[in-house]
Amino acid sequence: MKNTAFKILALALCLPFTLLSTAQKKITPVDNDPGKPPQPVLHYYDKHGNPLQEPVLFLAETDTVTGTQPGPVYPLLYSANVGFNFFDGVMSIFGQKHSSYDISASLSLHNWIEPVIEMGIGFADNHPESSNFRYKSKPSFYGKFGANYNFLYKSNPDYQVYLGLRFGYSSYRYEITDITINSDYWGQQNHFTISNQSAHAFYGQVVAGIKVKIWKMFSLGWSLRYGFKIKETSGSNSTPWFVPGYGTQALNATFSLIYTIPIHTQRKVSTLTETGGGEVHVAGGIPEP
Repeated sequence: MKNTAFKILALALCLPFTLLSTAQKKITPVDNDPGKPPQPVLHYYDKHGNPLQEPVLFLAETDTVTGTQPGPVYPLLYSANVGFNFFDGVMSIFGQKHSSYDISASLSLHNWIEPVIEMGIGFADNHPESSNFRYKSKPSFYGKFGANYNFLYKSNPDYQVYLGLRFGYSSYRYEITDITINSDYWGQQNHFTISNQSAHAFYGQVVAGIKVKIWKMFSLGWSLRYGFKIKETSGSNSTPWFVPGYGTQALNATFSLIYTIPIHTQRKVSTLTETGGGEVHVAGGIPEP
């Protein structure tokens, strides 16, 4: 009986202390949301323990940095480009007897795919010293359409390395004059002209090129083009030597001055750069176009 009373008395003495200890405990809910982004932390010292002039905002991350996501990183309608090809103008200084000048317009989609149209004028005037004729092609219109694939679509849009394809068409007129035929038997020379010749050609070109920014919105572009004729007609009494926009041979080149028109305006965002040690430095800024 005394033991039972002693146990009840001891329990009664301990109960208030137990309740007081329980009341003083603060229950903090645990956030187990795995999709919640890491919280930023201000750092006042560098990794050597030296105080920073300004606190730097960091995101606490794991030891591994998530790789870049596949697909485009720029907006769909990013920019438009207008260019002028003057490669044949330079080559004419060195004696080339034909020229094709064109302007181009393109639309940059995600800085990745670039539909292109090209329109120009081509003409020729060739009188080879070792030949007995003169070939003249009047200024004729040509047009091309196609697209480029930019391999640097995730990099700075000021620089491109691309492959492309063009399809072109031209309808043109030409004439062959000063044709001279010597007759050894009669000891005479015959002169005649093949005039009013008309032809047209539908052709394709495989394009490989680069684009480099030189100043503000201006860039320079170089390309090599390998052409193939899909369908071509000849004159009534001759075969054309020059096709506007295609040239006289399969391998050609372009050299263009390009002006870029921005379409998408970047808003101020935070860019992430890896700093090592399982942390990612957050620096506010506006990405350059």
